[in-house]
Amino acid sequence: MKKNIRKVFSFLASSVLRPTSVGLFISRLLDPMWVVPAVTILGAYESGLHNFTLWRIIVILALVMVAPPLLLRWRFTREKGSSGWDIKNRAHRPKALGAFLVFGLLNVMLAWVFGNPTFGRLFIFYELWLAGFFLISLVWKISGHAGGIALATGLVIQWFGWTWWPVLLLVPWTAWARVVTKNHTVWQVMAGALYSWGLIWLWNLLSSLL
Repeated sequence: MKKNIRKVFSFLASSVLRPTSVGLFISRLLDPMWVVPAVTILGAYESGLHNFTLWRIIVILALVMVAPPLLLRWRFTREKGSSGWDIKNRAHRPKALGAFLVFGLLNVMLAWVFGNPTFGRLFIFYELWLAGFFLISLVWKISGHAGGIALATGLVIQWFGWTWWPVLLLVPWTAWARVVTKNHTVWQVMAGALYSWGLIWLWNLLSSLL
């Protein structure tokens, strides 16, 4: 019995609890494909969409914001040079991000039609965020995971205040996961996070001036 218990703990220590295994789990859990739609639902509620209107937006998001990009990403990760769920080859990233930009335009229109102007402006911001990632990916590979979680945490604090500051701890957690799994360097995860926070700051600055 004791020998079997030791084997279980040995397996956990050598496989399940390895840094790379933990990093992979965090990467899947905090993937932008889930994080951005989740924070968008919070954004819909914060913009004044409640009850039936909120549920209608959630269904639309699932069908248009999540499902098509998920299928596209699955396709791109099956191309030569990509492996697993991540698009590791930078040459493939602009193509994938370009497709996401097209779907983003559809999301902007749907947000205005089925949501409200505040919710529509959120999707315009998303489109600018994607466009920036697209342009950066033409010359350098920065972390979409770090950028996505920084975007989400920045928006949550903007909407609900600094009492939500603990969500910021998700950023270094995600950054560590991307580095330990060798998907990105430290500079690439830092750039992804700073890009998102910087864009939120710039968007708010321009909004206050216009």
